[in-house]
Amino acid sequence: MNTAHDSLSLEELRFYADRHSIPVEDVVFIALNFFGLNWDVEFNRMRTALRLSEDSRFSEARALDEWNYYLALPVRPDSPFRLENGDLLLGSDLVGRTFGATEDYCDSHYQRRMGTCLNINPNTRTSCRGCDFCYTAYQVPLDRQKMTTPDEIRGFFTNWVSEQRVPDLSHLQQISIVTGCYGSEAHLVNFLLSLRDEASKLGFDGRIFYLGSALSDPVAIKRLGESGPFGYCISLECFDRRTILHRTKAALSLEAIKETMSTSMDAGMEVNYTYIVGLEPIEEFIPRMEEFTACTNKFPTVNLLQLHQQHDAGLRDPSAGTLDYYLSARRAIENIYRDTELRPKAWEDYRSLWFLRFGGEAVEGPRFPDRESISELQGLSVGA
Repeated sequence: MNTAHDSLSLEELRFYADRHSIPVEDVVFIALNFFGLNWDVEFNRMRTALRLSEDSRFSEARALDEWNYYLALPVRPDSPFRLENGDLLLGSDLVGRTFGATEDYCDSHYQRRMGTCLNINPNTRTSCRGCDFCYTAYQVPLDRQKMTTPDEIRGFFTNWVSEQRVPDLSHLQQISIVTGCYGSEAHLVNFLLSLRDEASKLGFDGRIFYLGSALSDPVAIKRLGESGPFGYCISLECFDRRTILHRTKAALSLEAIKETMSTSMDAGMEVNYTYIVGLEPIEEFIPRMEEFTACTNKFPTVNLLQLHQQHDAGLRDPSAGTLDYYLSARRAIENIYRDTELRPKAWEDYRSLWFLRFGGEAVEGPRFPDRESISELQGLSVGA
């Protein structure tokens, strides 16, 4: 299947689902992330709440009573999916109804897991450049609120608590740091320790989660592990095509990364890594994933490669130009983790390979970022 496929329909996606023994809903969402969305706007990336159509082919959504989703997609005029007057369409088929569709800005902070997790970009994420596949450089930068000192961290949390009309941070299960550009590991560690200290003063006792690759010193890792619940997700992205990464990431060898991850597990941390499916052939990355199971205790954050209008089509591996590639990759990754307790979580990733089912198991966790964005969808019926 080519990326431009005007004749694609829900019925054709159902054939894919049957061939790979996965829910058609999962195929729809994988296809949306693969193709992007045709929408007559000037910007190149969008986000939206979605109420799935009550089409009879969406039997898994009906069985699980899971109709509400959140998407962040490339805007591409060559996509067979299109957005018209709020309706998400595939050919003549109604996939669902969108609510609050807008440009996907790069925000300084945002919520996940129905407001029980808070992600912050304390270091202007849009200022980072270097990884060829990254899209944040093309986003409108609403992340200019830098947090460096304890006073700045305290001020941010005080304002956020007031804006959210909550008494404190005790309802948060996780605070996630999802940006780099710290300049040095020492600055990063000091920030993370200050973050824990200031958040604790407001009742937070959950996990601090850091996504990046700047943490490697065993002494620093031990300090962070002893400070409280901590998660470290190394932004690995790919195993062998390291030249497409920012130079600081590309300089890290796989052996050094595995050593850091093992050290982090020994320090009591929850440890995993990010990987982008679509950059490398399945037969090359699956053995690498098998190697990395020895130094992870959390399911990896597996993202589907999204190509935006500014991206070079050559970023996508030649083998990854069909839906079959992603559905086969999904099954191969499931085989690695089938006999473990590690599973993907619905709230962590909007461009995953798993939405409703992992093998025969339901994917658990709230699919919505916050309570406000789901309010318009509750109780609605979107006809087929």
